[in-house]
Amino acid sequence: MELQKVKHELKVEEWRKLIYECRNSGQTVRAWCNERHISPQTYYRWQRVVWDAGTQNLAERSKRQSVMKQEETAVFAECLIPAPVQNASAAAVIIRLNTVTLEIQNGVSPETVEAVLRVVKALC
Repeated sequence: MELQKVKHELKVEEWRKLIYECRNSGQTVRAWCNERHISPQTYYRWQRVVWDAGTQNLAERSKRQSVMKQEETAVFAECLIPAPVQNASAAAVIIRLNTVTLEIQNGVSPETVEAVLRVVKALC
């Protein structure tokens, strides 16, 4: 593996941990970034990079794993949220598949949710 690629993957992993820390801090992104002297623009740029890396990994894994047989059908269940979410930056949905954790934030577009669920469906 090329040195630049390894460095990039290490940086992505570092930012994945930072983004997780921010989302679970109970603070707004701006407040969390200000405490750490990080530009919110940098945070959001790395959030996109981490997201893209995660979806790419899911897509690669789905190619390696067997895909749902045609005679099988997916089953979806309605999930009721008992109380309104207090922190808008907290994950509304968390999906764990083996070693991969996928968090869907409040306010994400329906198109993004649909694309993510297509990938998850291919993995199941």
